[in-house]
Amino acid sequence: MDAVSAAVIYVVIFGLSAADGAESALDIRIPPLPGLLAVVTASLAVRRKRPLWTLGVTAFGVATATALGADLEPFLVPLAVATFTVHTDRWTKRRASAAGVLLAVSAVAIVTSSPGSAWEDLGRFTLIGMAAAAGEAVRTRRAFIAAIEERAVRAERSREEEARRRVAEERLHIARELHDVVAHHISVINVQAAVAEHLITSQPDAAAEALHHVRRSSRSVLDELRDLLGVLRGAGEPDGPAEPAPGMDLLGPLVETFRHSGLELRWTSAGEPRPLPATVDLVAYRVIQEALTNVHRHGNGTAHLSVTYTPADLVLQVVNPRGRNASADGSGLGLIGIRERAGAVGGTARTGPGPGDTFHVHVTLPLGKNP
Repeated sequence: MDAVSAAVIYVVIFGLSAADGAESALDIRIPPLPGLLAVVTASLAVRRKRPLWTLGVTAFGVATATALGADLEPFLVPLAVATFTVHTDRWTKRRASAAGVLLAVSAVAIVTSSPGSAWEDLGRFTLIGMAAAAGEAVRTRRAFIAAIEERAVRAERSREEEARRRVAEERLHIARELHDVVAHHISVINVQAAVAEHLITSQPDAAAEALHHVRRSSRSVLDELRDLLGVLRGAGEPDGPAEPAPGMDLLGPLVETFRHSGLELRWTSAGEPRPLPATVDLVAYRVIQEALTNVHRHGNGTAHLSVTYTPADLVLQVVNPRGRNASADGSGLGLIGIRERAGAVGGTARTGPGPGDTFHVHVTLPLGKNP
């Protein structure tokens, strides 16, 4: 862009100088020092990368034209452009001194040029002064915008740091509460339970006293946990449900809920049902709930649920004919949640189309040791 601008400036100056020096329509005089003018205007091609160097070349052009007695006007335009460019940049002491010297050289050259009226000299200085003022205005505006952007970035960074600091303080507070109160009572419960187990047959009264301490410490733990959860919940949040987490013992009511909502659901069970680990019990219930919810939303209204207890695993499978809009409806987050829940307890989940235009959800959850 700067190279094109320099070429345009040279062509315009060259044309105006030639037209101004013509004695008749057929007598066009070449502008003074065309080679020097070409060098001076060519330096404008690098005015942004090397503004001080460009100012020096243009000032040298003005001084040379003065020494050779040539017309100054063709050389003042590149000097004005270079002055504008220098003033748009941030000044340092060295660059400001060098620019001042170069502009002083140009001023001396203008004053000592060929005799002319004071108004002509004033016009020349006005051109350079306006270029410097315009460059300073541009630099000031750029600095103002940069300062605003920097303040915005700094404010955003401060907000993020403040948020992280508050989170860290809250975590530290929770850790202290758990360590100072809850962990203490749990340790007391553990010790007193061991004492009660040791004395239950030989000293029943001492064992009863130990169990009394266990009960009192457990109540303290519950109170402290309730207070801690109150701090975590916050003052303006609604109270959540207080009932225990659901499990496979509530699978019957869950199935009936879906049947009452219009889903034709067939439920079969194989193997010997038995108590499950708490985490597996909750995951199994949530997996079945999510799978049946997907069937109710995206299927054609029928499904088959099978629950199989093996010695090592709990196998859950939900099969349903695919609905017409099964591929278009839904975001897939439910299936992702099923896989994540199964993986959290060491299980596996396979979801996808099956034979006969059906959709299968097959989940295997390891049971481990019975509680």
